[in-house]
Amino acid sequence: MNYLYLYKDRLSKKSFVKKIILAYLLGVFILLSGCLRNDDFPDEPTITSIEFNSDDTLLIVEFTDGDGDFGIAPEDPDFPLYLDADSTELNPYYNNLWIDYYEKVDGEWLFVQPENDQGFNFRIPVLTPTGQNKQLEVIITNAMEGEVPYLLSEADTFRLDVQLVDRSLNESEIASTGEIIMPR
Repeated sequence: MNYLYLYKDRLSKKSFVKKIILAYLLGVFILLSGCLRNDDFPDEPTITSIEFNSDDTLLIVEFTDGDGDFGIAPEDPDFPLYLDADSTELNPYYNNLWIDYYEKVDGEWLFVQPENDQGFNFRIPVLTPTGQNKQLEVIITNAMEGEVPYLLSEADTFRLDVQLVDRSLNESEIASTGEIIMPR
């Protein structure tokens, strides 16, 4: 009888050790899976939110980019200011955040042509994260003081249309701030 009891005791110790190992492995799996990102963003930039703070002239754009190839290095040879060395034609992809300015006049939206060649567009630097997961969730804040012509305008309402482009030349949909009443 003592022999059977001893055999039974060994079985319960083995199963107890197996349960401990299984619980440990399960805990490690849960911890590691919490570090993995399950978001599946499209490769092209997608604007998720846009707003304009007229008090501070801040444009705030939130977006995602699934492959993380957003942003341009300052002297990137693939994105020169001009299309070629002999050209005076600006490269439309020199900047990667494009802004169109509209004013509402007599109930209709009118595009306001910028005074300079670059317009209100600007260049966002490289944002590609290190590591395996290159997906981006970004909030960009741009102080547009002195760039937005509403201070000189006779109209009382404006809007900004924004579009993003990544290094693969994937363009986002155009997003609009909606109507903004001009401060006086």
